[in-house]
Amino acid sequence: MISSIAFDYCALIVETLIVISITVRRMTRGRVNRWALLLISDIILTTIADIGDQMLEKLGPGNTVWKYIANAFSLWGTCTTSVLFCGYLFAMVGIWYKIRERRLLACSYTVPVVLITLLIFVVNPFTRVIYYINEDGFYQRGPFFYTLYALSYMYILVGYWQVIKYRRLLGSIKLFSVFMVFALNVLASVIQALKPQYCVQMFFTSSSFLMMVLGIQSPEERMHGSTGLFSMNAYVQDINKYKVIEAPVGVTLSVMTNYDSLIEMLGFFSVQHIIYDIARRLETWAKTDRVDADLYYLGGGRFAAIVDERYKDNMLPISQRINSIMTSEVEVGEMTVRVMNNVCFIAFPGDIDDPDFLVAFDGRLESEPYSGELRYAEKLFNKKRFELRRDISRIIDRAFSEKLFAIHFQPVYSIKDKRFVRAEAFLRLNDPDFGQIKPDLLISEAEKIHSIHAITAFVIEEVCRFISMPDYLLMGFEYIEINLSPVQCMWSDLLNVLLSTLRNYNVLPKSICFNITDVENQEMFEKMLDNINALSQVGFNVFMDDFGAGIFEVERIARMPLSGIKLDRAFVKEGLESDDQSVFEGSLRMIGDLGLDAVAVGVENKAMESRLMELDCNYLQGYYYCMPLEKKELIRFILMG
Repeated sequence: MISSIAFDYCALIVETLIVISITVRRMTRGRVNRWALLLISDIILTTIADIGDQMLEKLGPGNTVWKYIANAFSLWGTCTTSVLFCGYLFAMVGIWYKIRERRLLACSYTVPVVLITLLIFVVNPFTRVIYYINEDGFYQRGPFFYTLYALSYMYILVGYWQVIKYRRLLGSIKLFSVFMVFALNVLASVIQALKPQYCVQMFFTSSSFLMMVLGIQSPEERMHGSTGLFSMNAYVQDINKYKVIEAPVGVTLSVMTNYDSLIEMLGFFSVQHIIYDIARRLETWAKTDRVDADLYYLGGGRFAAIVDERYKDNMLPISQRINSIMTSEVEVGEMTVRVMNNVCFIAFPGDIDDPDFLVAFDGRLESEPYSGELRYAEKLFNKKRFELRRDISRIIDRAFSEKLFAIHFQPVYSIKDKRFVRAEAFLRLNDPDFGQIKPDLLISEAEKIHSIHAITAFVIEEVCRFISMPDYLLMGFEYIEINLSPVQCMWSDLLNVLLSTLRNYNVLPKSICFNITDVENQEMFEKMLDNINALSQVGFNVFMDDFGAGIFEVERIARMPLSGIKLDRAFVKEGLESDDQSVFEGSLRMIGDLGLDAVAVGVENKAMESRLMELDCNYLQGYYYCMPLEKKELIRFILMG
């Protein structure tokens, strides 16, 4: 008996270490952690009951009622440990929603534990079929004692079956830890069956659970340090888990659109204080409203909350409540700061069914203008666009190998000369799977995967090949315009590639004009300027592109060796249709005063042409004259009239 009590005391020590570990490591949030807390609570109470019945036996005959009670709770707790462990495994792989939705599964989970309870507390006191206290005051097993073992191990086997089924959700360490729980408890059962006087069950159970806490419960890889919420790593793991088990969840995603601006204005640590304050508000809301939501901080001012099937009828109101929290003002010292959080409700997998797309969706949400209103993924998410971004590397490689890239040209009309005097080159890609891909999207994605320079070299070569054609001379063009993004313009090998290609096709630099887009970042502008000056010195023409669409500084325009400025189509349209045209007219006068050509892009009708002629805008471009054409079609259009 002394040995048995010693094992139980050791078990209590191990259980105390587990509780300390759970508390210190903040393993209290989320369904898995709550099941772990239930499990360790049951183990502790069972150990105490086991110590109690051992102490009562040590007293000898008598105290029969108390011995019955102590042994009843010890047996019931031991069996319940298997039930809770099964529930813990269900939570770990995330299949509780299936148990709730299917009545047969729910009955399969609840009926055996009810049967265990009835056998111990109702049937056994009158029949002694499970256990009894003999004349000497000692505990004895009854004829149906191992029925409890069978029912208990049924739970363990069902739980392990689910773990095996969804094993790809778990790493090797977690799988090892889970199965060691089974191995140690089987060993304990064998020892107790052979040597009943050594009650090692609780010690082995506690030891196996300690292994599980250390091997499975991993807050270091799931918790965000400063906020105490779940991390980006946990978010990715959970989304993938819900995809594998096909569990419907509601995701509320929040993106702080002015995160970088706040850091510049307030400093990094003040913004971190704002992040911490928002995290506390979310936790307070979840606790006050009793919403069992998993809360995440994804970094960079991005938050997420996930609610499972239990809230399927209230997912939208929960998102609306989160939106009110995220869009409220925050106190920073003596300042009141408006945090611009774009908040969106996402039904997964209803609105977005791909984990990669869901994780990347914050970029789409960040581009939305701030309004304070809750947004909905069903309106914002474009699956084809996300698929294109995911496959862009393959798309570009196939475009080169299968020669899918094409160059179209749109001519520019001169009012003064009454003819087309130049043309702008446009890159086109008609992919077999995605159809026509917008040039802006193609260029921006190509920049991300470092394929942009290969595309730049292709465009330059195709334009030079066109210029070298005999029919090109007959059209009488001054030059062909090539659009360069800031990244293309900063390419260190740009000039070398240009000169090499020009020599191959015997083309002069003055036959090409580059349309350059301005940037907000001063450092990027300075890098661009180096290449722009080099291009101009060699003899290339340079135009400022998309004037009126972004931020343009007159000082920058004055520093650049420009031949002209192209007015953005939206700026032209709005300028001509507005009641107050002073800004548009003033821009044209400024361009003229600088001695630069002004090209109005997006001319769609005769009225626009007439008004631009009145404003002395000599160069016009748009669908009113001609849509972008392939080179052969362009030659035919110009020469045949």
